[in-house]
Amino acid sequence: MRTLLDVRYAPVTSSVGYLEVPFAEAVTALDEWRRSLYPVVTVRRLEEAFPRALHQLEPLTSGARPRELLVAAGSWTAYFDSSLRGTDAPSAISVLSRKLQCQGLAIDVVPHTIGLPGVRQGRAGAVQFTLFGPLKTGFLNYVRTASVVFDGSRWVFNANGTVQAFEEPDAYLARRVRDRFTSEMLERYCHALGVNVFEAATYGPRSVLLESAVTMPANCVAMSLSQAQEWLEIAPGEAERLPG
Repeated sequence: MRTLLDVRYAPVTSSVGYLEVPFAEAVTALDEWRRSLYPVVTVRRLEEAFPRALHQLEPLTSGARPRELLVAAGSWTAYFDSSLRGTDAPSAISVLSRKLQCQGLAIDVVPHTIGLPGVRQGRAGAVQFTLFGPLKTGFLNYVRTASVVFDGSRWVFNANGTVQAFEEPDAYLARRVRDRFTSEMLERYCHALGVNVFEAATYGPRSVLLESAVTMPANCVAMSLSQAQEWLEIAPGEAERLPG
């Protein structure tokens, strides 16, 4: 399965957001949005190169996301946050796409590890592609979604919105549901939009960490990246040998 950094930084990298604007514009928009919501927001340009800059999101937390990371990604800007189960890309990218009047993209790629030998619970597999636009659509500003997700008992394929010229619709008819939308297809779709999502060299060198004075819930759980990987049974480097 194709993933960013072969899940070595998952769950942070299990979902990634992208905005089709220059890096500085994305930083300004996120900063202004957060300052409209929280009393204190700090913005810090990072010296660490990607992917080590992802460690600045630690500790990963449940219930709120006080830390967010923007990373230059060619003509796009990538978005990550400190959510314990993985970056909540769609909610942030949907809003920022409207604010910036640009295209936005959110991807979700999770290797399916339920039922593997030695795994207690594992993670439900998913490959999801979501394209956002600057204008309102039938559902918020979602333009197109395509996904294959394990819902707990079976694999489910969905495709909604306006079909894009780069899509491979013949694959959507495959007998095996998992083959209808794969990580390789997602990679090609994103490449058609101008972003090489799984190539580490795409990211950086510029990155900025935003920290907001979020009120954390009383039952908030905080973990380091390594603790979160142990809790979610993520084995760094496992993705390449798994299907999807």
